Amino acid sequence: MSNHGTVTVLIEIHAKDGREREARDSLLHAIQTSEKPGLVSSTEYEDLDDPGAFHAIQVWENADAFHAHMEDAARSGMDEAIQVLRERPKTAVLRAIG
Repeated sequence: MSNHGTVTVLIEIHAKDGREREARDSLLHAIQTSEKPGLVSSTEYEDLDDPGAFHAIQVWENADAFHAHMEDAARSGMDEAIQVLRERPKTAVLRAIG
């Protein structure tokens, strides 16, 4: 898949009950400490109406860069990081239409 132009990626995670702080810290740590070629920006949020729900909005140079990052993350221990989550992170890769 070869997509040119920036894409916005929405990431949503939900912590297991009692693991909210760990999930929050894990999300921030993963974003701030690993090299992500092609990542333009990332902003992380907590959901005020749903404790334990966290979101990240990322801008990537292109969809290929994001998918390459996800493949690398899967090889380097993402399964361990998601142990504090109720389910695997949800992602949506978006391209502006206007």
